[in-house]
Amino acid sequence: MNTDHLNFPLISIVIPTFNRENLIKETLQSIIIQTYSNWECIIVDDGSSDKTVDVVKEFIKKDSRFSLYCLGHKGVSSARNYALSKISGEFIQFLDSDDLLDENKFVKSLEIITDQELNNKVVISNFMMFRGNLKIIEGPFCKLSLSKFTFEKVLYDWDFEFNIPIHCGFFHKSIFKDFKFSAELGAKEDWVMWLKIFKNNPDVIFLDLPLAYYRYHEKNMTKDFIHMKSNFFYSFPILKTLLADNDFEKFLIFLIEKYYQQSRERGIEVKKYKNSGSYRLGYKVKNILVNLHLLSFANWILKKVKK
Repeated sequence: MNTDHLNFPLISIVIPTFNRENLIKETLQSIIIQTYSNWECIIVDDGSSDKTVDVVKEFIKKDSRFSLYCLGHKGVSSARNYALSKISGEFIQFLDSDDLLDENKFVKSLEIITDQELNNKVVISNFMMFRGNLKIIEGPFCKLSLSKFTFEKVLYDWDFEFNIPIHCGFFHKSIFKDFKFSAELGAKEDWVMWLKIFKNNPDVIFLDLPLAYYRYHEKNMTKDFIHMKSNFFYSFPILKTLLADNDFEKFLIFLIEKYYQQSRERGIEVKKYKNSGSYRLGYKVKNILVNLHLLSFANWILKKVKK
């Protein structure tokens, strides 16, 4: 029996990219220096208008383990879905084209998997942050622990208490057998991915080593009120498919309370509306959000709860 796929499994690295000519070289170099060599790297360009494609082609000339596919500008989720259709590996590693991996990411992730039952297996490592180059390294922006890797924790605490950078994950291919990233989302696609994964109760191993490096951008660390509101807004149609109606309403109330705390605006008491029915909830939530200057958000919720 040939057991090479278990003893020396192929790892498929998925990298979507868009206009990263100045950063993707570092990202690809962090793959080349991996101490584990049996990998393939599938790069999907999402319609770059700069020289990103040229940079990638130079890597392909030197190393056939890299491959490149060029799409129109369809978004990061579509790019990841396309890459998933091309993979051959036993394990999957996602990586954004501005982030980096520690050179031992693959070796350490494989070492910690001690049994032969690989289905539904996820290894999540810790991470560090960096600015500009790895000479400037900072601690993570949140504390990860195994206790946080549940559906409920990811649903309620994401962005408020923690999130999981996508390249912290190291996934057995079975996790994505019937999975697609939600291409209609313009934001929060990583959050929705983790929600879908944890909904299926995966076998999670936490590797408390900083094996992923997350590049600090001012824009990707913005946590202001409007930013958080708009991102959650676009993910709500998918949340409705993952949650029962009463759980969805409970989550809406939770978000409103969080937004109230952050807005520091009028002293509106939200708790008194918690026992409202679904239809009445929509109008009462609307009134709350109008007062918080979130009318567009309110109108969207009203339509959803009336269905």
